[in-house]
Amino acid sequence: MKIRIILFIVFLFGGLLWAQERNTAIFRPDIVIANYLTDAEMYAALYSGKTEVPYTISFTNHPYFERAGYIYGTLCYNRVVYKDVLMSLDLFRDEISVIHPETIYGIVLNNEKFDYAILNGSTIIKSAAAKGSKVKFLVLLHNGTWQVVKSHKLVIFKEESDYFVRRAFRIQFQYAIYSDGILYPIKNKKAILKLFSDRKKDLNDFAKQHKLNFGKGIEQSIISMVKHYENLTK
Repeated sequence: MKIRIILFIVFLFGGLLWAQERNTAIFRPDIVIANYLTDAEMYAALYSGKTEVPYTISFTNHPYFERAGYIYGTLCYNRVVYKDVLMSLDLFRDEISVIHPETIYGIVLNNEKFDYAILNGSTIIKSAAAKGSKVKFLVLLHNGTWQVVKSHKLVIFKEESDYFVRRAFRIQFQYAIYSDGILYPIKNKKAILKLFSDRKKDLNDFAKQHKLNFGKGIEQSIISMVKHYENLTK
């Protein structure tokens, strides 16, 4: 009975598309069924996990990447790419959740199986966590020989009075250069010159010439210096 139902759905909606995509006029129900079951198994693996736990206290802002709620994006999970997935990245808990298409509940992904995601045009990767440590999600800013990444550190700020208790997430941006599973924190120009000491003078001259600002413009300044170093060492 189940096979008949699957065949009916496939014939009705998927047969012509399947034939076009594979550039053939021959319709093979056995292959279509196999593809259907494989896809179902892949999505079953994606939507299996613990249910997302909502915050039980209120905050004046939210801890999610870009905006509160779920965003359509591309997800690579356990080396399988899924498109148009509703996702949410909780920066405080370091969790990515997906919405099951047949429910309203979020499913928390296994961070170890997470490969990357693209949300609102930003590429999200993860740090190579040491044994026993927590996986950290990183925004990939530059993907070269040396990767430039940004992470978010969230802490809860609490303000109390006789009439109210107000809580909010305070966000700090942290920048790093990422290579071979090692994060090199970058807070200023000095940190880059120390890391790339073999080209210290060239990089220092470049920063002065282009008037790089490691205060307000730290993100673009780091990217510019890393790109310049990569060009120098080609």
